[in-house]
Amino acid sequence: MITDKSNEAKPLMTGSDIKAYLQQLLAQCQSSFEASLDASNLPKVAASHLFANEIVKWSGVLGDRRESELLKVAASEYELGLLSLTQGHYRQSFKALRLVLELILQAVYLSANELCLREWLDNRIDTIWSSIVDPEQGVFSHRFAKAFFTDLSRHVSHYRGLAGSVYRECSECVHGNTPKQVPLQACLGFDQEVFDLWHGKASHVALISHFALSLRYLRDLPEVDVCVLEPFLADHLGHLEEIRQYLGGPTKG
Repeated sequence: MITDKSNEAKPLMTGSDIKAYLQQLLAQCQSSFEASLDASNLPKVAASHLFANEIVKWSGVLGDRRESELLKVAASEYELGLLSLTQGHYRQSFKALRLVLELILQAVYLSANELCLREWLDNRIDTIWSSIVDPEQGVFSHRFAKAFFTDLSRHVSHYRGLAGSVYRECSECVHGNTPKQVPLQACLGFDQEVFDLWHGKASHVALISHFALSLRYLRDLPEVDVCVLEPFLADHLGHLEEIRQYLGGPTKG
């Protein structure tokens, strides 16, 4: 869309004009889509898409818990964000990534407060990011960790910092200001640098999400459900000895 700053009146676009204009945009999206799925980029898209399936598996093992609905929405938004990415809609793709992180961490945060959870689901309270990542009361606080998975307490400050960084960087694409961390281009088209950057941020969102979900739920789940999660948790969080031990993997000698 081009903004005309002149005061001269312009004729309204006809239906055929609008159709031609949108077809031009569609052609640009198709060009970006083909570049996004070429031989070198398709494996990146396939690897990033795995996270959507992993969110669905988390939602499945949580069963009828009310907060599992947030995870279902997060999985859907993640796939839409990935679709936007492949079509060259980079601002929308980073906005979706921020929403995914927010939804998953909000689910974890509200799971510890049934009243707030019910109020949020009923649209009577809003999501407050600063509360989610509050160092004293939030998801990545020592208090939260000691209540649900004490052994992970020593890692919470790291993941709180990582979550804050990713959230701020993706927020540049939400507020319409000039991005510093995400170099958005002025026109619609494929950009390899931004494409690769999204996948890097998506991997961080996956890491943060799996840590937060494991921190909250892993010790409460029956063994059969842990077995469902184990393959990808070992992949994402296998570098944490506490997770390896809980999953029954090798520990450092």
